[in-house]
Amino acid sequence: MPRDDHAPLRPLSGDPMDLRKIQLTGGSSFTVTLPKEWVSQAELGAGDVVGFVPQHDGSLAIYPHARLGATQARYTLEVLTDDPDSVFRGIVAAYLAGFDVIVVRSKKPLGANARKGVRNAAKRIIGLETVEEDANSVTLQDFLDPKEFHIDKGLRRMQALCRAMQEDALRAFSEELEDVHATFTDRDDEVDRLYWMINKQYHAILRDPAYAQKMGLNASQALNYLMCARLIERTADHALRIAENVQALRKDDVAAKLESKIEKQARKAVSLFADSLSTFHKQDAEAANRIIEDAAHFRASQDALMRESLGLGGESILHVALALESIARTAAYAADVAETAINHRVAMTAG
Repeated sequence: MPRDDHAPLRPLSGDPMDLRKIQLTGGSSFTVTLPKEWVSQAELGAGDVVGFVPQHDGSLAIYPHARLGATQARYTLEVLTDDPDSVFRGIVAAYLAGFDVIVVRSKKPLGANARKGVRNAAKRIIGLETVEEDANSVTLQDFLDPKEFHIDKGLRRMQALCRAMQEDALRAFSEELEDVHATFTDRDDEVDRLYWMINKQYHAILRDPAYAQKMGLNASQALNYLMCARLIERTADHALRIAENVQALRKDDVAAKLESKIEKQARKAVSLFADSLSTFHKQDAEAANRIIEDAAHFRASQDALMRESLGLGGESILHVALALESIARTAAYAADVAETAINHRVAMTAG
């Protein structure tokens, strides 16, 4: 995956293992060369820093553009419950606050559920890796240098993932999706990871003028990116809900008569959302105002379709209502993005 998308680099699927000999240099140091393709993909060059983390299976993970030599902010999360979601949320909060090292600690041995929360955080947060572990604590470290990740590219990657999820949701109107959750979960998790990264960057811009200068954004401009990222994250969730409810309606003869109308509404909402993000990137206030007006008219047509569906009865009405609500939220978020685009145009003009 190209680094421009700012997603974690992954092995090239289907390629054979690249075997390289360890060389002894200077009489005491061991070296091994890095694959040229990987170095190019990661946009690395002479003098850049990579990080190494030993894995439990004996392998070694390599992180491009790791931080070097800086004093790292450390946070200790005292675990008072074995609830994995609570532990996960605590780690996310520390990560967003800008801490580089997060120690999850308990006065008694960490239970299996608490460790599950730690594993979920390490899996779902970009750059976070377990570096130390004992009976009562786990230490996580953020290896990704945020200066190598620009907010705009992260937002565009979120946008691409969300659009792919929406296209799959639209496919549900015409074909059976084999496993809705398998189709959506990985991309939804990646959208969340990118949102957290953008959230962290926003707070870094607030704290560090030098970092803000490197990003080329002030606090007001960065806030607009964060607001758009949040709206994309929410819209991606609704793409999954649309697919789930449309799939449930496919075998319902009563609801089939409304399916084409619901699909038309869904396609219109998806189009509105894509257009709203375009106005944000282009800082097009005129187009943004048109989208806000279109979203208002869209809501009226949604209400009319909902009234038409009330006569279905049974379980059908539930799935129709939930699908229509997610479609309506998508259009409403398009209007919110358009409003943010107008604010962003002014913020960028003001500098």
